Amino acid sequence: MILITGGAYQGKLDYAKEAYGLTDEDVFTCEEGSTAVGFDEKIVDHFERYVLALIKAGQVPEKAVGMQLRANRYKGRIIICDDISQGIVPLDATERAWREGVGRTMVKIAQQADKVVRVFCGIPEIVKDETAEEVKTEKTDGLEAVFRSEANGAVRPEAAETPEKYSEEVKPEDKPHGIGGRGQNQAPRTPFGMPGANPFEHYDFGNAEEGGLTPEEQFRINFEKMKAERKAAKEKAAKEQAAKNGETK
Repeated sequence: MILITGGAYQGKLDYAKEAYGLTDEDVFTCEEGSTAVGFDEKIVDHFERYVLALIKAGQVPEKAVGMQLRANRYKGRIIICDDISQGIVPLDATERAWREGVGRTMVKIAQQADKVVRVFCGIPEIVKDETAEEVKTEKTDGLEAVFRSEANGAVRPEAAETPEKYSEEVKPEDKPHGIGGRGQNQAPRTPFGMPGANPFEHYDFGNAEEGGLTPEEQFRINFEKMKAERKAAKEKAAKEQAAKNGETK
């Protein structure tokens, strides 16, 4: 089932016939004041008129249409309905009920529809499309992506040295800027882009499952260990510098 909606005279019917190769013979047009609706034709046009007829007949349109949907009466059909929700709220009670009834009915139809299209100035906008083939992509956790790409000291493409860039013929001043300043080589970067120690250097990846830890868990352990070692090294360096400064005074 396909639902096509949009303002009046926006080209909804023309779009439906052209997009699905149909003709006027495939169209059932709902008449004003009639609760008759065609289930044999491919297209049911001006569905908003059918909703108004149900209201004037004392029925609740969303319930009546809901029963038809459960009975699969609209299966394989294209329903075209004017969007009457725009503009000033009508003073007439029946017109207000019509506006609300069309909205609630369209919600039910859109929920069951395989495709929902809104047409504006003859241009279709796909609101929902469950008929399109799902693109299957491999979902990779962010940590797992880092784990896979940089495990065991793997460097990022922008940090990788190539013979062309770092041959003896290249002058130091012509080399890309590294982390140490102009003319220095790019340092290999480990997980999370931090240069220096590799948190995987003491880890045998083949024994992850045997040790009861997943690679991601072991990664976190090694990463925290690396941070602790760096912190301790900084504190030690600071103490040594402080002691050195004290001796020179």
